[in-house]
Amino acid sequence: MRATKYTIFRWLTVLLAMPLLWTSCSSDDTTTVTNDYCYIRSVTLGTVKRNIEKRDRQGNVISTVAMPYTAGNYAMTINHRDGTIENRDSLPYGSDLTAVVVTISFDGNMVSYREKGSEAMWLAYNPTDSLNLTKPLELNVLSNDGQSSRMYTFRVNVHRQEGDSLYWKRCESEVEQLTGMTDMKAFTLDDKLLVLGQKTSGISLAERSSTEAEATWTEQATNLPLTADLQTLRQQGGKLYLSTTDGNILASDNAKDWQQVGTTYTPGLTLVEKSAEYFYAIAEGKMLRSADAESWEEDKLDTEADMLPGNSIRALTIHQDNGNTRIILVGQKEGNTYASVWNKMWNDGEPEKDAEWVYFPVSPDNKIPCPQLQSLNLIDYDGKCIAFGGASADGSHTALDAMYISQDYGITWRPSTDLHTPALAEGTDGCITSTVDKNHFIWIITDAQVWRGRLNRLGFEQQ
Repeated sequence: MRATKYTIFRWLTVLLAMPLLWTSCSSDDTTTVTNDYCYIRSVTLGTVKRNIEKRDRQGNVISTVAMPYTAGNYAMTINHRDGTIENRDSLPYGSDLTAVVVTISFDGNMVSYREKGSEAMWLAYNPTDSLNLTKPLELNVLSNDGQSSRMYTFRVNVHRQEGDSLYWKRCESEVEQLTGMTDMKAFTLDDKLLVLGQKTSGISLAERSSTEAEATWTEQATNLPLTADLQTLRQQGGKLYLSTTDGNILASDNAKDWQQVGTTYTPGLTLVEKSAEYFYAIAEGKMLRSADAESWEEDKLDTEADMLPGNSIRALTIHQDNGNTRIILVGQKEGNTYASVWNKMWNDGEPEKDAEWVYFPVSPDNKIPCPQLQSLNLIDYDGKCIAFGGASADGSHTALDAMYISQDYGITWRPSTDLHTPALAEGTDGCITSTVDKNHFIWIITDAQVWRGRLNRLGFEQQ
């Protein structure tokens, strides 16, 4: 009798527990659930078509090609407190959001949607249907018991500019302070754009009040001697350095007041670069280095010194992501058709003084060496080494016809299809100078005109 009562009690317990099982969460659409859960767990975009525009140097659209891509790689962030769903990393420019399949994972009975702010009828979400995401949507999640709901604003962000396009703006023309200036050298200091150059009255400093799109120019006095080689100007640790043709190295922290550093190197020298540890200079056909500009010694070369450039010497110091530091040296060598290129590279665990200079010879299979350009400019931009300037020595290139990019640190130099110089400045006569400011704007100055341009994606807000 007692066993029978126990058996009945056990079965009653099971029967009473079954409704609790029925009300638990289930992915089976035929199961009835009665909880009050109503929230979105995840949102994933499907394939999106992107209209890629090909533009000329004036920015005019030449052609448009539609290319699909997986938009699910752009994560959607759900903020349950604010009730918002959006992607922090914007989709590429040209993305077509008129019909996108969206996968919404949620807890609740159903999701309905409509355009945000409208009075349109609510539509039931179907994972196989495409949504128009050109405007924000309202998503309403209804709980299984029908007693609760939660509202979200669903927005998909798209870049408004083509990230890999570079557009130029002529900020000023016929700048009085730049008119008649030759041998110009541009640089930035304290958020100002400055240009040193030769005038009939001596060396002049033209100062632009800021690196914003609009600013004013003034002319400043300097105590630089006429022997100053302005193209040797280098910046390091908040100071400016340059060499003179009679063997001095001068330093300044404001570009106006200059003092001699070290002693005079009587044979004369050309300052190549200033690193945190050393001055590098070329003198008497040798590469020299010095820690104090007083005691000089020969630096190590991997080949004969007669391949060192003799004029129009430019250099860049690049700090690579892998911890290496590299100096790229480009200059003209008399008798050469192409520029002479050298590298010096060391890593965090190697003393800088032990790294040797490596010459990059122009081999027969290298069809794109660096052209020998007048007014050679060398900049580090978007992780690339870029050269441009005036007409080439052999007449095969006009002034500012292209930007030549080297992604192998000086071996090959390919005319860029994405980055370009201002179209209206092509073929210009006279000196060309440039610099890059802290906001990734490239400044090009020639013929008393001032151009400012930036690769669009370098101006996108980082989130």
